[in-house]
Amino acid sequence: MKIERTKNAVRNTKWGLLQKLVNVLLPFLVRTVLIYTLSAQYAGLSSLFTSVLSILSLTELGFSQAIVYSMYKPVAEDDRDKICALLHVYRRAYRIIGSVILGVGLIILPLLPRLIHGDVPADANIYLLYTVYLINNVISYFLYGYKTSLLSAHQREDVISRNTLLYNIILYGVQCAVLLLFRNYYIYTLVIPLATVLLNLLNNQAVTRMFPDYKPAGTIDEEEKAILKKNLVGLMIGKIGGATRNTLDSIIVSMYLGLVAVAMYNNYFFVVNGVTVFLTVVNPAISAGVGNKMATESPERNYEDFVKFHFYYMWLAGWCCVCMMCLFQPFMRLWMGESMMFSEGIMLLFCYYFLMMKQGDINAVYYQAAGLWWHGRYKSLAEAAINLVLNLLLGKLYGVPGIILATIISFTCVYFYGSQFVFTHYFKNGKLTSFYLDNLYYMAVTALVGFGTYFLLERLTGARWDVRAVLAVRLAVCAVLPNALFFAIYGMRKRNRAYVKQAFRMLRRRAADKL
Repeated sequence: MKIERTKNAVRNTKWGLLQKLVNVLLPFLVRTVLIYTLSAQYAGLSSLFTSVLSILSLTELGFSQAIVYSMYKPVAEDDRDKICALLHVYRRAYRIIGSVILGVGLIILPLLPRLIHGDVPADANIYLLYTVYLINNVISYFLYGYKTSLLSAHQREDVISRNTLLYNIILYGVQCAVLLLFRNYYIYTLVIPLATVLLNLLNNQAVTRMFPDYKPAGTIDEEEKAILKKNLVGLMIGKIGGATRNTLDSIIVSMYLGLVAVAMYNNYFFVVNGVTVFLTVVNPAISAGVGNKMATESPERNYEDFVKFHFYYMWLAGWCCVCMMCLFQPFMRLWMGESMMFSEGIMLLFCYYFLMMKQGDINAVYYQAAGLWWHGRYKSLAEAAINLVLNLLLGKLYGVPGIILATIISFTCVYFYGSQFVFTHYFKNGKLTSFYLDNLYYMAVTALVGFGTYFLLERLTGARWDVRAVLAVRLAVCAVLPNALFFAIYGMRKRNRAYVKQAFRMLRRRAADKL
């Protein structure tokens, strides 16, 4: 089957951005209402439960991606029997995974008080509330969660985005209404699994309509099972590092500092994640196209795309980082007030954390599309182990700054090792050193532009300014000045200058087509 890569990527990006926008703004609204109608402790409790259950969900890590990767070739060849057999494997595995998560989740129930330092809200039954979160976590495994692999393999992430958009509007709208009308955390929590059932029904309806001939039936041969298992184990292990970063941080903050500190930490991380989700929409939008192109074109041609994508992405990530440096504290002051703010130093650590994580995103797209999970299986285990040890040690000694530093150090320790696999096993053209130098260059440029803009705005917007005026002026400056500086600095480098010109030509053509 021919995949319309460009058309699908544009469509996926459009709907993905809209869905991500709603997925940032509405949870922000709900979190604000939750803290102001109940208390920060309830927000901390929600974050803690989510983190604990994210650890349990490591059981599933990567299975959906391994299945989608296995579907690329049969989709391209229109091999319906193979696709149906993979769906059958996926459904059976999902039911087993859901049962394991449910069982282990129930075993953890007696340990919950040990994960919370200090008091919990007086009227909160943490065992009952956690059970509701646990049920929500396993619903998709027993309904139709496996069917979304068909949409991903056909590069139709836009369908998932549309359904998730409707789900988010219903979920967060009802939760806000419940908090404002009843101020009841139990009803607020019960809404979540009901909305998850609705999302699964919507996805099932879409898949049935678009792919009526695909049913979970048949088997795959032993050789294919061995390849799938190998990819699955490598991918699951490879995902552990990324999946445990924030979840471990929140749990350690709760253990050492209590629920209010968890709420403060996650308020800042909520902003970082809000910026991140806009960038991550790029990855699923191009990943199926990259996978298809890697199956049909040479490594040399794909390497040219890789370098170009990485440059565009790091420019965008650098601009986001600069905006965060300049807008973070005024926004937190307006949103939560002085009592719920961290220091400037901790804020800058969050910004550096964000930029560090973004360096490997395009590399990860090619790593996954090439199916190299087995080769990189140890790097995430090392990251998770280092992160856990340093979180416990530095969190005990230095609190929140130590916990953020632990995550940064653990990621840095394995970053240089983990980046090599795409170059060693796919590109094979000796460009790894160039990739590292490019990243150092992008980091240096971002630091130069970031601190230059930051200190300029610190002088421009004085302490006597109203916080709304500060935000307005800084937002206006950040929209223009950093990008002008990036353009000037990157334009000094011949290769990057060519990419900028190419992007402008493409935008001009699309604008002309719409007129």
